[in-house]
Amino acid sequence: MNGYGGGWGTGLGIVLALVPLLTVLIAGAGVVLAMRTLRLRSKVDTAGQWWLRVQYAIDRCLSQDIAEQNVGTSMLEHLQGAGQPPEGLDDAQRRSWMREHKDSWTVQPEDLALIRDAVKQLALDKFRARDSTGIRKDADSHAEFDSLRRQAQLVSKIDAKLGTPTDPDILRILADG
Repeated sequence: MNGYGGGWGTGLGIVLALVPLLTVLIAGAGVVLAMRTLRLRSKVDTAGQWWLRVQYAIDRCLSQDIAEQNVGTSMLEHLQGAGQPPEGLDDAQRRSWMREHKDSWTVQPEDLALIRDAVKQLALDKFRARDSTGIRKDADSHAEFDSLRRQAQLVSKIDAKLGTPTDPDILRILADG
């Protein structure tokens, strides 16, 4: 055994020599995991804020005041496009926008469907109430008809995004305008 060069001493020496490298590797892995967690947390926070805004907008749509309904509809119009490039960009601008926002949270189709269903129900309830009472468009109810039409336009826009057919009553609202 006298000539044997192995043993605990050599193995321990190698491990001790690698400790600074292992420390740097473990710290690097920790930084990478922390950055990913921070990015995920940011997306979750953005989604949470989006849902709060959607709830607020739907509450405005349920108001008896026409101006409040229009505010709610305008908010939902804006919120349904969250995470998507603005309209009117050319191809180069669109690609640039997509690169800059690649990690952004975007509205999912099921979220769009929820907004569409809520606004559609509001619009159809107004439309059916109007038809059942025989009320027609006149100067006194102009604001109410505008609100109804804006809601129908939002439903139609979301249907187009989702690739679903628009309800015939929504199309009748849009045609009445």
